[in-house]
Amino acid sequence: MLKPIISSFGSGRGWQSALVAIGGALALFGTPAHAADFDTTNTDALGHFWSAIESSNRPVTVLSFGDSMADSYRSVAYHLMNKLTGRFGTVGYSFNNYRNTTLWNGANGATTRTPDYFWFAGYSYVPAGGAVWWENQPTPGGTLCDRAGIYYISQTNGGQFRLLLSTNGGPWTIALNLDGNSTTSQGHFTNVALPLNRYRVRVESDTGTNFIIAPSMFATNSFGIHAVFIEWGGIDLGQVTNVPLSIRQPIFAALQPDLLVWHMKEEQAILPFHSNRMAACETWWSNAAPNCDVIYIGTPWNSADTNSTWTLDQNAITRSIAQRYHRTYADLMQPTVSYPWLLTNGFMQDTIHLNSAGGLYCANLLWDDMGFFALGLNRRLTLQPNGAQLQLSYDTSASARYRLEASTNLQTWTGVITNPLVTTTFTTNFTPPAPAVYYRLGLAPP
Repeated sequence: MLKPIISSFGSGRGWQSALVAIGGALALFGTPAHAADFDTTNTDALGHFWSAIESSNRPVTVLSFGDSMADSYRSVAYHLMNKLTGRFGTVGYSFNNYRNTTLWNGANGATTRTPDYFWFAGYSYVPAGGAVWWENQPTPGGTLCDRAGIYYISQTNGGQFRLLLSTNGGPWTIALNLDGNSTTSQGHFTNVALPLNRYRVRVESDTGTNFIIAPSMFATNSFGIHAVFIEWGGIDLGQVTNVPLSIRQPIFAALQPDLLVWHMKEEQAILPFHSNRMAACETWWSNAAPNCDVIYIGTPWNSADTNSTWTLDQNAITRSIAQRYHRTYADLMQPTVSYPWLLTNGFMQDTIHLNSAGGLYCANLLWDDMGFFALGLNRRLTLQPNGAQLQLSYDTSASARYRLEASTNLQTWTGVITNPLVTTTFTTNFTPPAPAVYYRLGLAPP
C-alpha cells in the first residue's frame, strides 16, 4: 500500500524534512542537539506562528517589542518584518510608525509624551480642542483596511473625544463618540468595521485631556502580515512592568499577536532585576494572549564588551528565561563574533546599535535559524501509480534548496537528488522497491 506522509520540523541551517513511505509507516525526523550556554534553542516553540502563517486565511500579527534594539527602521526585527511582508504581503499596521505608514500629526495643543506611568512608549496627549491623526505616506489616501480604530487610556483627567475617519483622502467624518474618563486608569481598544477601502484615522478631543496610544488599521478578511512595532529607545523593562496591568493587559489582549520578537539592551547596572521583570512580562503576555509565540533575541556585542561581560550577562539571563517558559531564543551574539568584528564588517551605527546593514545581516541569520526560509513553501511529496511504476513529484522553490533522500530503515538516509534553486515541479518514475523504501524531502536555506 502507498502511504503519503508529510511532516515538517526542525530549523536552522540544516534540512527541514517531509516524509513519504512506500509500504511503511510514519516516522518523524530531526535530532535535537545539546545547546551550549548561548546557542539558539527551542525553535520548536513557534508552532502557533507557523500554523497561523500556513494554515489560516487571516491577518498574522507580528510584534516587534523592546527598546531601540527593536526599532522600526534599521533593527533586526525591522528587517525580519520586511522579509515576512515581502513573502506574505501586508494587511495593515498598528502602533508605531513602520515604513512611513502611520506618520503622527497633531494640532491645537496635541503633543507626544515620552514613556511614563501610563505607557512605556510614546503616546499622544490631546487636550480639549486638540487633534491627532496619522498619515500613510506611500498611499496618501490611507491604509487599505476593513477595520480601523485606536488604542487609548481612560483616566481621571480624560473627557469626551471623537474618532473620525477619512475615506480615500476625503473629508473627516465622525465614526464614534468616546469617553476617556475613568476613576482608575484603563487600557482600551475600539474600532469600526468598514467596507474594504483606504482609510485615515483621526482623534479630536472635546473635553478633558485624553491619552491616545496609537492607531490600528488592517484588513481582517485578508491573509498577510499585520505589522506592529511597540518600542522606545532607552526604556528598560522596569518602565514596562511599572505601567499598571489595568492598562497593559486589555491592550495586549486586543492586539493578540501571533509572534512577539523581543530585543532589548538592558543597562548593566539593572541586570540583577532583569530576570524578575522578564518573568512579569511572561505572565502578562501569557494571560492576555496565550497563543502568542515569543522569540527572545540574544543581542549582539557592543563596545562595552571589550572590557566587561555586559552582553554575556544579559544573554545568559534572557536565555534562561526562554528555557524556563519554553520560548525560542535566537543567538545573535556568537555568530557576530565580537565588537571589533562587527566594526570591521561595517555593521555598527554607533557603539551600541547595529546599522541597517548589520540589522539585515542578523535578520538573515535569524531567518535561517528559525527555519523561516521554509515558511509558505511546498514541503509535500506526492506519490501516484503510473502504469507499472510509481511517480513521485514535488514542487521546488528558488527560496530553498530541496533534496530528496531515501532510507530502508528510517535511520540512515541517502541523498537521491539535490534540486537546483529554481521554482519548478520535479517528477521521477521508479519501480516499487522491495523491501519498503522511505523517501523524505529536505529543505535548507539557499
